[in-house]
Amino acid sequence: MPAWPGGRRLLLGLLGLVVALSLGLISHPPGGKRPTADQGQGMGVVAGQMLPVPSDLRVPYPVQLALELQDLRGLELSSKTFKAQGLLRLEWGEPLQGRIRSGELDPQRLLHFVNQVEGWNSLLEPTGPVLAQPGGQRYGLNLRFEGLFYVNDFNFQRSPFLRVSLPLILEVADDRLALERQGVLLQPPQDAERLTGGGVAMAGFVQDGAAVHSALHRRENPLRPGQVQTLSRMVLQIDYRTEPVASLLKWILPLIVVMGVVLLAPSLDSGRDDLSFGLPSAGLLSLVVLQESYRNQMPDTPYLTFLDQLYAYSYLVAVGVFLLFLWGGNLRVRRADAPAAMAQINRVCGVVQLSSLLGYLVIVGWNWLV
Repeated sequence: MPAWPGGRRLLLGLLGLVVALSLGLISHPPGGKRPTADQGQGMGVVAGQMLPVPSDLRVPYPVQLALELQDLRGLELSSKTFKAQGLLRLEWGEPLQGRIRSGELDPQRLLHFVNQVEGWNSLLEPTGPVLAQPGGQRYGLNLRFEGLFYVNDFNFQRSPFLRVSLPLILEVADDRLALERQGVLLQPPQDAERLTGGGVAMAGFVQDGAAVHSALHRRENPLRPGQVQTLSRMVLQIDYRTEPVASLLKWILPLIVVMGVVLLAPSLDSGRDDLSFGLPSAGLLSLVVLQESYRNQMPDTPYLTFLDQLYAYSYLVAVGVFLLFLWGGNLRVRRADAPAAMAQINRVCGVVQLSSLLGYLVIVGWNWLV
């Protein structure tokens, strides 16, 4: 292909795109709003519905629950799981202690983790006996927990710029403690920041806050239609986000480099047609390798993520550039008027290169707006 006089403008346009994208990601990363605890399936509801806790709700057995995370690691986006360990502290009054003292209830089995998986590889055990608090009217128990937990409501639409919310979902485990039977109501602490401690740093993510949500899980007894049970539930939600600059350098910059080379290929001198034809093919191979590396870390999704959209469009651009070389090479051979043919090829090359750049800007802009 002949040298295109606008090649310098294209190079400047590519550099401008990189700078604009970088500044945009730093100032306003396309990660969406901070996730909130889902009142449906995201909170581990298999059957039934989630209801807010009425402010005037009174029960005979209130249990104050505090949770301290000591370690949180092993987030696997492909399987939507993470590992956590820490301490649970339960406190209750004399009415509930009377039922425990009589042997009717086991304080170690009052609660269970709703979103815990691999129960055989989990731990929930007391660190000591039930102890009376000062004054003798309150009792407490410390439990140590460790396990693998599941996250149901990841949103990967703007990947690799993510905001993720990791929940630990606790619910009353004994049906005898349902609210219809004057049961237990979990009362979480007010300060969620004190629950996370210093062991919640996640490799590759930046912590973006924590929150505690209480809810009531109402479900119908499958063996007794019409009989409803309402169990108290507490969710500790820890929010994370990816660092925009790190995500840009890791995933977006290699794609920009590969496609920059592909789009600059039509600007090569006409004597290097062998190299010109090879660049789009090499670009396609590089795109396949890069996308495969990205998809290996992501679960299958029914939609295209932001990066998937860039890859899909890049495939079309690379194939388009290859077809452009075929058309231009055939046109130069068939046209007797070489200068006119070269001028026509130059014009088409310029249109293809600039329109390809505009396509990337449309994809980026669309993902910023939606």
